[in-house]
Amino acid sequence: MSASYLGVVESTLHWMLYEQMKAGLARREERIVRSGREKNWWDQTVDWTGKFGAAGSAKLIAAVLAYPHEVARTRLRQVPLDGSKPKYTGLMQCFRLVWVEEGLMGLYGGLTPHLMRTVPSAAIMFGMYEGILRLFNTPA
Repeated sequence: MSASYLGVVESTLHWMLYEQMKAGLARREERIVRSGREKNWWDQTVDWTGKFGAAGSAKLIAAVLAYPHEVARTRLRQVPLDGSKPKYTGLMQCFRLVWVEEGLMGLYGGLTPHLMRTVPSAAIMFGMYEGILRLFNTPA
């Protein structure tokens, strides 16, 4: 369970980074309004896709930083088929053993499919959330 609880770090990083990126988008909007200039096509694009992109970017960064916990979680679930003693007995032992046997690449094995699943999912979820808030004129 310790590896599953460690997954909270990824979610926390994701939310924190997303909120920081949203604040950056809000500051950008304020600068445009204060300048009094007309919004060009890029400004309009950022208005509609900025939060979607921020959500995906935040998830990408959080997932890359926290991914080793996914490897540990998966390996800790492995039970030997022959009934022998499990190879991985605890979270720290699992991290150490993977590091010693496989190095850094062992801690990031399977990252690409993980990112292909989680980044678009997060971008869609947060994008829809922000879109619905905007649709109903509800402040985020």
